[in-house]
Amino acid sequence: MSTPNKPTAKAIYPLPLSSTLHDLALLRASDLDLASLLPTAPVSSSGGKEHNVTDPAVDESVKRSLEFSREARAALKLLYSDAVDREGARVDEVREKLEDVMKGLDGNGEEE
Repeated sequence: MSTPNKPTAKAIYPLPLSSTLHDLALLRASDLDLASLLPTAPVSSSGGKEHNVTDPAVDESVKRSLEFSREARAALKLLYSDAVDREGARVDEVREKLEDVMKGLDGNGEEE
């Protein structure tokens, strides 16, 4: 009896993240309109007549998807900028000043 082979990394991860991200970056950089590759109207299985029906649920899903992608891009831009660190440092400075003011007020109250 032989022992079963351990699955390789290729078998476990059929779409490696690095390759997928690279492909997506190439698609984005190419300015290719993927909608232009699709047929203009869906083909109905009953009779083969073409008709263009806009489903409100699909429209809402597309709007939510676009909103999500905008927010994700903004979050990534914020992650890779130093704006958060600068704002955190500013908050720390203000906190220190307020603590000094509080110590000064506590000190003045004790002397009277």
